[in-house]
Amino acid sequence: MIPDTGSLKEYSLSDNLLEIRRSKKTGILEIKNDPISKKVYIKDGDIVYAISNQEEDSLAEILLKSGKITVDQYYQSVDLTKRTGKTQAAVFVELGYLKPIDIIWAARHQVDKIIMSLFQWEDGEFVFTENTIPTEEVISMKLNPVDLIYRGIKRINSPVHIRNICLSMDVIPNYRTDPMDVLQDIQLDDSDKTILSFINGSRTIQEILSISLVDSFQTMKTICAFFHTGIIEITESKGAGEDAPEIPQEVIKKIEDTYSKYKKMGYYGILDLTESATQDEIKKAYYREVKEFHPDGYPYLMSSALKDKLNRIFTFINQAYKALSDPEKKREYDRQLSPKSERTISSAERAKAKFQEAVSEYKKNNFAQAADLFNQAVFLDSSVAKYHYYHGLTLNKLGKIKEAGWAIEKALGIDPSNADYLAELGNIFFRLGFTLRAKSTLEKAIKFDPTNDRAAEVLQKIQNLPKI
Repeated sequence: MIPDTGSLKEYSLSDNLLEIRRSKKTGILEIKNDPISKKVYIKDGDIVYAISNQEEDSLAEILLKSGKITVDQYYQSVDLTKRTGKTQAAVFVELGYLKPIDIIWAARHQVDKIIMSLFQWEDGEFVFTENTIPTEEVISMKLNPVDLIYRGIKRINSPVHIRNICLSMDVIPNYRTDPMDVLQDIQLDDSDKTILSFINGSRTIQEILSISLVDSFQTMKTICAFFHTGIIEITESKGAGEDAPEIPQEVIKKIEDTYSKYKKMGYYGILDLTESATQDEIKKAYYREVKEFHPDGYPYLMSSALKDKLNRIFTFINQAYKALSDPEKKREYDRQLSPKSERTISSAERAKAKFQEAVSEYKKNNFAQAADLFNQAVFLDSSVAKYHYYHGLTLNKLGKIKEAGWAIEKALGIDPSNADYLAELGNIFFRLGFTLRAKSTLEKAIKFDPTNDRAAEVLQKIQNLPKI
């Protein structure tokens, strides 16, 4: 469940619109990226209007650019609007410059333009206010969110943005049970239909990109649009060298351990904060914990008991944020806390101590003990890339190559341009026999750091392989 307030980095625009549509809510979704503010009016889950404080998004600007009105007519309408208090659209019709059908056409283009522009945003804060829509403020229409989402994602120009909202290269997409429910709302061109035909429940996204005649970035955007509109879903993941990965024990342990103590941790403990935390620190901690415990981040969990525990943790995190982000509620909660209660040691501090202890064991070649300590550091604070990286190095030393790959991929998820991480992942792919993937990863490492000896060393091994 998506909260009513949040960040686009945590909950994409498409997730928001689909959640509102599924719940058939009525209200206003406001999205801000100061100083810009845009509002999407929604009735029973459908988009009916949108406004923006940017001049380029105004109805008059669209009418001017399309040649529907002249500059003189525009200024005359502004004067009459100020004197009568009527909307500019009503004034255009009253003066005989436009017909009502012209206003509806322009309003549709305005809404479309505003929402398409929102899909380009990589950051921003959103607030959904559930309420009746003031009909006097809007030119009501009914627009399908699914079609807007599909076209909006296809128009994203940033590869980094697509990478952040899309899927891993190693996952295997497949059709949902009845994709026609969604496909009937979307217009697919010939290239989209071809890409859709490559999805068969056995090919990874990387394999689809390799056989598509369409540019890789365009193919990736199309697959991303398929996923966010619900045409496809992820059935399994190959991971680093395995057809369908088992649930990592560290994930199970993290959920079980947190569930066993989350109520005792209280609101500050679950967010890893002290009572002196500022509102900005509270918000950042909330986003960090949501990313860690959001149920959507663990689609492979088969155990209903484990899913239920994860949902309870996630609900408690939301309760903590609602209480601590409201100054009055925070003061009341602070008054309820016992002044004699012991201060909880920061998870980050404990993680750092475990990491330093693990490095010491690693240097002594006590790899089994080091791996356990690195794993504990990751559990206590999974936001630090080097914890995952060293955990992967140690697992590699123990011969657990696939698990090592998973750990280093997590490190790259936090620090994607780290050449050392890429070089080590390339080495793991090489050891697993994935030569092409290893070569691509190592070349990326050298691109970020041309002097990286590890990447050059493994690349040389690949080049020395006998030609087939």
